[in-house]
Amino acid sequence: MVPYEGLLVVVPGHYDPKRIDDIVFRHRQWIVTAGEKMRSNGLFDDRADCPVFPETVTFQCTGEQWQVSRQGEAAASEVTAIECSEQTVVLRGDASNIELCRSVLRLWVIGKAAGVLVPMLHALAHKNDFRFEKAAVRLQRSRWGSCSSKGTISLNAKLFFLPRHLAEAVMLHELCHTVHMNHSRSFRQLLACHDPCWREHDRELRVAWKYIPRWIEA
Repeated sequence: MVPYEGLLVVVPGHYDPKRIDDIVFRHRQWIVTAGEKMRSNGLFDDRADCPVFPETVTFQCTGEQWQVSRQGEAAASEVTAIECSEQTVVLRGDASNIELCRSVLRLWVIGKAAGVLVPMLHALAHKNDFRFEKAAVRLQRSRWGSCSSKGTISLNAKLFFLPRHLAEAVMLHELCHTVHMNHSRSFRQLLACHDPCWREHDRELRVAWKYIPRWIEA
């Protein structure tokens, strides 16, 4: 169940699409229960009054709030994000193309997030004696982060919208996966050593999508 969007069914490319209806039917009770839970947590909001383009962007992780404005240029076919003084970002170019402006703003967010989240990850790894090969920051739909068997940690750029302690909780979780690539008892024990409040943080993360603005989704 994807926050705000509802049910998402992912199948392999060779999978027979005719079998999807049967899968959905067999799991209908779980779908209903999960949907009700998301709605009660404010994560299944289908209101039509949500802004398609923001006037401000707030990053809870650093406490920053950026003003966003669009500046049209005659005959422009592209859009460029330009940071100005006093935490203002101007989208200059084909400003009437809302979808293009949103796409450029999303790329700007990824860049801002990477400039903060990656150093945070390195600092936590050094402090807690973890090692990883490399880090990547990208926009992901439903996962806060992941760790590959080769030691690559991927962080969701949306973590930048979360309070700092939750972003760090996700990072510690993924760093522990560099030692245990599962959620075994050994993994939980290691996580508890580095994040004693991990259960509380896990509960907070289940509803942390409330911090994510709707416009960030493609």
